[in-house]
Amino acid sequence: MNNDLHLEIVTPVRTLFDEAIGLVEVPGRKGRFTVLRNHAPIISILDKGTIRVQAKTGTEHQFECAGGYLECNRNKVTILLNQ
Repeated sequence: MNNDLHLEIVTPVRTLFDEAIGLVEVPGRKGRFTVLRNHAPIISILDKGTIRVQAKTGTEHQFECAGGYLECNRNKVTILLNQ
């Protein structure tokens, strides 16, 4: 069984990102926070800001966020963006 942290970032129009990651840092409603492997289950509202992703390969990606939602459960992170 694969215990890698997996991230999917989707908009109403398309999928922006879908792969294994080391971490994701997001602009939460009450401040920035980071999700790592084995994070406790969480649902959060996202504010405007930058989503920073470190892929499992070490490559860093950034996505602009105008607001949205994050769900993390069992090493699967889904971000739904309003844009």
